[in-house]
Amino acid sequence: MMVEPTTTEANPGLMERFQVPGSWEFTPEVAEEFDDHVHASVPFYDDIQQLVSGLSDWLAPRGSVIADLGASTGTTAELIASRHPERKLTFHLYDSQTNMLNIAQRKLKGVDAIIHCHATSIENGLAHNGASMTLALFTLQFLDPVDRATVLRSARGRSRPHGALIVAEKLRLLDPRWQEIAISSSHDYKYAHGQNADAVHAKERSLRGVLNPLSDLEQRRLLNDCGWRGVETLFRWHQWVVYAAFASDISEGRPLGDHSETRRCCVDR
Repeated sequence: MMVEPTTTEANPGLMERFQVPGSWEFTPEVAEEFDDHVHASVPFYDDIQQLVSGLSDWLAPRGSVIADLGASTGTTAELIASRHPERKLTFHLYDSQTNMLNIAQRKLKGVDAIIHCHATSIENGLAHNGASMTLALFTLQFLDPVDRATVLRSARGRSRPHGALIVAEKLRLLDPRWQEIAISSSHDYKYAHGQNADAVHAKERSLRGVLNPLSDLEQRRLLNDCGWRGVETLFRWHQWVVYAAFASDISEGRPLGDHSETRRCCVDR
């Protein structure tokens, strides 16, 4: 897959503030520069956002509740709300940084949706109920395994019976050969999108002990252990992956519509 260079450069000065290993934090200063930084740091970030917003065509019917766990500046909510202004959606946006949510509120000021912002750490509990879609995009990877499980179980309990979960993560690859290729490819992507070598190295150092990636097997096992079913991979590029799951097995119901009447008519014929 070819990576086209971009003329939009990330601000290398952001990483100058995180020179100490393990010092990365989502500070108020990071919030102001987050959108530019995440575009340069996460490969195919825009494509992932478009993928997730497109899923709302099926997963978020009229009147749905959408919970975004780690909403940052509200990009995902903005895309979904703008895509479906007629559906009267309700969003619950969670982020530990008030500055992130302030930016999200400015982005969402003109959308036709109900917005609830929760300035809290998601491992401390969730406030919504009956979510048709639960989103955790590059959020859970910053939690330790125990807190990650707590959040996933809580989200499952606050989902509709056939609600969906979308999780985007950076993986830990088990084979060191693929891990080496993945890291180098990610570096190449970041260089092509405006980051210099010093900024890339500084970000890696700052994430030591802060980012807690799991393997693909661990991710799938955790999702199932926490009550999510039908886990599928919707996107993957080296270490970067998007998982989707439902809150119930397909045998327990039909999340995308009950076709039993169609089957009965066919049998009658």
